[in-house]
Amino acid sequence: MRRIGLITKLFGLTLAAGALIGIASCNAKKNGKIVITAATSGSPAPFLVQTESADEALYTTSDGTKLTGYDIAVITEVFKLPALEKYELKLQLSTNTIVDAQQGTVDFAINNYSYNTERAKTFLFSYPYTKSRYTITAKPGINVSSFEELADSGLKIYGGAGGNTTNAIDRWNEKRTAGQSKINIEYSSVDITLQLQEAIEGKVALIHDQPVILKYAKAYPAQFEQLNITVLSDTETATNITANNTSHLLFGKTGAHAEEYRKLLSEGIKTLYDNGKLEQLGKKYIAEALGDDSVSVLPNKNDLVYLN
Repeated sequence: MRRIGLITKLFGLTLAAGALIGIASCNAKKNGKIVITAATSGSPAPFLVQTESADEALYTTSDGTKLTGYDIAVITEVFKLPALEKYELKLQLSTNTIVDAQQGTVDFAINNYSYNTERAKTFLFSYPYTKSRYTITAKPGINVSSFEELADSGLKIYGGAGGNTTNAIDRWNEKRTAGQSKINIEYSSVDITLQLQEAIEGKVALIHDQPVILKYAKAYPAQFEQLNITVLSDTETATNITANNTSHLLFGKTGAHAEEYRKLLSEGIKTLYDNGKLEQLGKKYIAEALGDDSVSVLPNKNDLVYLN
């Protein structure tokens, strides 16, 4: 009798647990949304900005980090579209967004990432939401408007592993043959104020997207009075940095919903392009933030294609 009673009690507990699970599932299906997760590092400005102001923040992570900037404005507007009404964005700060997206711990990464063939092996790329030009900043009198001139100058470049320009420099250096100079790159995230000081001293050059370097110029006007910003030609950019100087959301190919979410969010980006919202966001969060109306990050219509 005891054994039968015990079995009866266990069976009853199982039914109760099943009922609770059924209720939770029912509530989630009825009231909840499908959560799409993303990772970002929260920099560089003006694309990604961490702010203390609740009024400026466009998104606040679960740990209380307030985010704004062009990239954040784009992705939050995408999730406001009627086509995404059953989805919710869960954005988190990460020190390695590439790894997070590659391993599938998040559905995608948003960090102003450009296309390259190495990334294309492990990631799917959304339609672009940004198109940029690249610059080299150095001390006046040092002529650096190309990778060749940068290598010959001997100036050091600081770069983080996996960055757009870092990858480009690595590829360029690998192609150099014996006797040819290489770009002197140091893999380090040195503070921008130290980089600027070393640039003024003629030791370092900086390579950045035009909006990024203009943001620094606005923040550190005294230092930039002693520096020259050279915009690279489209040919130099296409040849040595990227033929696709556009930025995309990255979806790890191992992700369970990589193809589905790439299509969903790419169509959202195209909607923002078609209705003029993408251009408005660029003017507000890039041009106005930099105080330079000539800066545009709007892709061309023919850029709105899948690169892989």
